[in-house]
This record gives sequence, structure tokens and C-alpha cells, in this order.
Amino acid sequence: MSTKDKVLKILESNRATPISGEEMAERLGVSRTAVWKAVKTLKEEGHTILSKTNSGYKLDAASDVLDKWAIAKNLDSDLQAVDIRIYDTIDSTNTEAKRLLATEDLSNFTLLVANEQTKGRGRQGKTFASPKSTGVYFSIVFFPRDTFSYSSFDLVTIKAAVAVVDAIEKTTGTTTDIKWVNDIFLGHKKICGILTEADTDFESRKVRSIITGIGINITTEFDGSLPAAGSLKPDNLLRSELVAAVVNAFYHALYHMTDAEVLERYKAHSMLLGRDVSFELNGKKYEAVAKDINAAGNLIVDAEGTTMTLSSGEVSVKGQF
Repeated sequence: MSTKDKVLKILESNRATPISGEEMAERLGVSRTAVWKAVKTLKEEGHTILSKTNSGYKLDAASDVLDKWAIAKNLDSDLQAVDIRIYDTIDSTNTEAKRLLATEDLSNFTLLVANEQTKGRGRQGKTFASPKSTGVYFSIVFFPRDTFSYSSFDLVTIKAAVAVVDAIEKTTGTTTDIKWVNDIFLGHKKICGILTEADTDFESRKVRSIITGIGINITTEFDGSLPAAGSLKPDNLLRSELVAAVVNAFYHALYHMTDAEVLERYKAHSMLLGRDVSFELNGKKYEAVAKDINAAGNLIVDAEGTTMTLSSGEVSVKGQF
């Protein structure tokens, strides 16, 4: 770990308390000049570091540069050892996760976080706008237990959606809604998309690894070309805190909640159930009423007296979205 990273770790751990360059130098076994140079570099990278004679250095409470220490300090104890990798700019964190899986032995719950994505991906080949410093874009790589069933794959996205709405509510007090299967809405605006991808052995039907990518618009401004796109726009929320809250909630949903408990939370936030919806299946357009979400995460609809089960596809609330 570089001196710069060590200094940043100390500053993140003491955001509320100034710490002198001399004390940091003693802790790290380096010169005060080395500490000063590290602080200078961190400022150049965008960190807001306050300094005062006879007081020391302090990371400003509102400094919102994504870094691994800011995320790690907010993770639950079970997740303190996870591998966190930060990228200023990348094509896609999901794409990067695939590259890493092909070249490295990643640890469970490896977390890839980007300040910007140039080719953010969504479901069905769609793109996800990921402009610099206005949102959080991250992927979680995990390795399912041997008991994981391929038929449960769609539930991973369900659990991620529940994790997002729970994390947003915990960190901001804001209640959001889920549009089946993978979009999070605030009011009538989409603020988050989720893309889950699996590396599967098709002969054994076993899933070797799963990548869950999550993109959340926080302060992103749109020009009107995407009328359904919006942002969370919270007060005094650090992006690192939101990332950590989502990761904590996702881990909890995967390993500590039953599928029934997750589905109950999902349904409670559903913006489709009980409403008139429209969708297209095999080239034919349907109008129906969204009735339920089954144990596999499929949407159950009543299309003019015929019960249909949807496992994928785009569903629109009649007259909206």
C-alpha cells in the first residue's frame, strides 16, 4: 500500500478529528514531507482536506470522492475483508468483472466501483448512462453455494432490488418503488438499474459465479431525451455510504434472509401489483392486470381471464413508463 493510500485510510478513519502530519508520519514510519506530499496528491485527486496550523489535517465531512477506505469503514463485520477496487473511469464494471474472472482467482463478494462508466450496460442490450461523479456504478462478484439452483437465478436480481430500496431508505429516509424486475423508481422516474449475469456450466447446470451490477443516479441531470430517467438527489449523502449500505443489504438478503422474506419486501415496494399493465410476448401485445410475483421471481398477470407467467421482458404500467 502506498503512503498516499495509508494517509487516506487514516483520514477516512478520523473524518471528525484533525490529525497532525507529525502523528501520521510517526504512525506510518515516514517523514512529514512524505505525508505532506501524500496530502497534496489527494487534494489534486479531488479530496477536500482541511488543514490548520497546530491542528493538523482533516478530511472534510462533505468530501465525496469514492475510495475503498470510505466504503470499507461502513461495511458490516462479515464484509471487512472484501476486495474493493476503485476505478475513476471504466467501460463497465460488469465487463471488468468478467475480465477479472478470466484472469484472476477473485474472492467472494469482490466489489468493483466506478466513478464513471463509458459503456454502462442494462438488460436486453440497453445502455445505462453513467456520467462522472454524479452516481454510483458498481458490481459485486460472488460465488454461489453448491446448493444454489439455476432456477433461482432471477431471485438474485430480486434480492439486489430489495437491497437497493432498503439501503436508500436507511441512508436517506426516502421510500422508492420497484418496477419488475430490475428497475428502481422514485416517483415516476427511474433512478437505478440492475444487471445480473452468471457464468454457468450448462452441462451440470451449475452456476460458477454471479456478477450483479448496480447503477444509481444520485445527482445526475438529464436533458429531457430520457423522460423516465431521474435521480435520487438526497441531502448530505456520501456516495461511499450508499455503496456500503447496498452491499451490506445485498449480503444480508443473500445469506441471512429466506426467499419468502425477500419476496415479501419486494412485493411491498412493487409498483406493478394490482395495476393495469401492458407487455409484448412472442410478437403479440397484451394488456393485463399484475396479480402476483411467484417464488421464482416471475410476474403473474391476468390477461382477460387467462393467467400468464412472465419470466422476462419489459412490462409497462398502463399510461406510464
